[in-house]
Amino acid sequence: MRFWSTVFLFVFLAALPVGAQEELKTESAGYQVGIGDVIEITAFQEEEITGEFLVEASGAISFPLLGPVPVVGMTSASISAALEELLERDFYVDVQLKVKVEVFASQPVTLLGEVQAPGTYYLEGRTTLTDLLSKAGGLKSSAGPVLELRRTSRIEGEGPPEPMIFETAKLSTGEIGRDLFLQAGDVLYVSPKQIYFITGEVARPGQYEISLGMTLMQALSHAGGVGKFASQVIEIHREEAGEKRILSFDLSHIRKGRLADPAVISGDVIFVKRRFF
Repeated sequence: MRFWSTVFLFVFLAALPVGAQEELKTESAGYQVGIGDVIEITAFQEEEITGEFLVEASGAISFPLLGPVPVVGMTSASISAALEELLERDFYVDVQLKVKVEVFASQPVTLLGEVQAPGTYYLEGRTTLTDLLSKAGGLKSSAGPVLELRRTSRIEGEGPPEPMIFETAKLSTGEIGRDLFLQAGDVLYVSPKQIYFITGEVARPGQYEISLGMTLMQALSHAGGVGKFASQVIEIHREEAGEKRILSFDLSHIRKGRLADPAVISGDVIFVKRRFF
């Protein structure tokens, strides 16, 4: 009996029209049950088939009267419909089941870096990037300009997808992130603030935060611009792989487009010399 019930479940699902099958996969409730989840099934006045059921490594739950019933990849609504069909076929007349996921444990995402509560979270239906950040308590004041999202899911025959980069300033205001839905296995990292230093003939020498894609000209602008006695040759003192380097750039060449405006990186010290006549 259990064997034929399981077979019937597969036949029942396969027999659904294609549109209905797609609807089951994408319904608004959305969440597709996975291994490790616990689902609660309630049948009115039928304690024998009421309880909590673990989705086992086989992808099935062990259900009274029916035995192993495969549920992986199904939503609560589709599980309910399939079980009702099986139970009414052999055991009950007009049984009605309520199915909900009690414990979400099959679709982890990892959030690291400058957030209030970094760690592993489990998706509970359609979860956006904004939802996850809210659940983690938001960004720390030490958060840098960038959140990086890496997807571990791959398309067969292709390499790992390129990481997605988001500006934390736009995430904080809700300008972006509300329509990006997360996937199981996603890894997210919020970088810390990146700092550069500027000294010499500028209006406001000091320490500044690097914004996404910041260049030398932008860094000088943040410090109020160069003074009237400033040399046109600007030095960036930079340490890379333990080696200190001094890079020189002619501002007049950058302004005229003869020289690319260089990027500023964390730890750079920009030195604007005084020119001598």
